[in-house]
Amino acid sequence: MEFELPQYDFNEKPRSSPKLPLVTLAARIITIACAVVSVVVLKSNKATLDKGAKLEYDYFRSYRYMLGVMVAGIIYNTLHIPFAAYYLISKKRLIGHHSFRQFEFYGDKITFGILATAAGAALGATVDLQKVVYTDNNSKIHDFLGLMYIPDAFLVAAFVSSGISSVLSSLSLHKTD
Repeated sequence: MEFELPQYDFNEKPRSSPKLPLVTLAARIITIACAVVSVVVLKSNKATLDKGAKLEYDYFRSYRYMLGVMVAGIIYNTLHIPFAAYYLISKKRLIGHHSFRQFEFYGDKITFGILATAAGAALGATVDLQKVVYTDNNSKIHDFLGLMYIPDAFLVAAFVSSGISSVLSSLSLHKTD
């Protein structure tokens, strides 16, 4: 008795989902929206201490890093919105060259990575700073730090949606539309 195993065609290209362009555009828009909300909350969160000193995000390096990464993520994803919108409307890539797909692939991986490090650094700093008992202005500092969880949460959401963009750019790296 001889069994014949099915053979896989290694040159076969994976089928493209009709929802892929919509998910790509939605992931980029969600990344931008979450990062913008995070920047707005981060920049508006201030506390005035008893002796007139102002406590702001730039007092802490982790939050400054977070802001820089969010701005970079907003710029990168904003540059890719027209390409994603064209892909959604026409069902083909505006720039179909393999080099552009590699640029998108590596750019998404880098953006995903730096958003992950910024989310981790900001959330870790917020948790650690909340544990400290401050001698002066304890409640004002803790109120300031309590509000810092909001931009942290939105940055984590931006990180997740950037991960979706990263996976989708990986899938499109091998395709020819």
